[in-house]
Amino acid sequence: MTDATYRRTVNMIAILASAAFAGGGLLILLSYGIRWLGTDPLVWRAGFWDEFVNFALTIIPLNMITLVGLVLSARLDWQDRPIRRTWMIAIWLYVANTMFTLGYFIPQNILLIWDSYTAAQASQVRATWLGLHVLRVVIAAAVPVYAYLAVIRRAEAR
Repeated sequence: MTDATYRRTVNMIAILASAAFAGGGLLILLSYGIRWLGTDPLVWRAGFWDEFVNFALTIIPLNMITLVGLVLSARLDWQDRPIRRTWMIAIWLYVANTMFTLGYFIPQNILLIWDSYTAAQASQVRATWLGLHVLRVVIAAAVPVYAYLAVIRRAEAR
């Protein structure tokens, strides 16, 4: 594989995987999320595990592939400070989203799986979960934008 082919490959992985990850988050919000709002809180809580597994099996691999693409792409442009800065913005957005997921969503999902909420609590958790998920989708959508900007800046620098 030539250097140019390798660069194109890792850049495409960074952009496409991060865009797919953001799209997956948006899909969760607009499909599951909208349906969840019309579901009885206890029914929602009881069925959360099955639905979580469905989207986690897709979202988690995309998240890992995104990390690989971002890190390898940034490494290729490490000596060019303005382009490196753009890649680093994408990486820090990725890290922020991952920390948000690990700090709130994963613990919350575990509590939901354990069926540890009353109906009133489950209703409040659902509203908070969905509200914060909107923010997570916005952050995730910014990652492929910055990855694409880095690729464009690299092309313009030539």
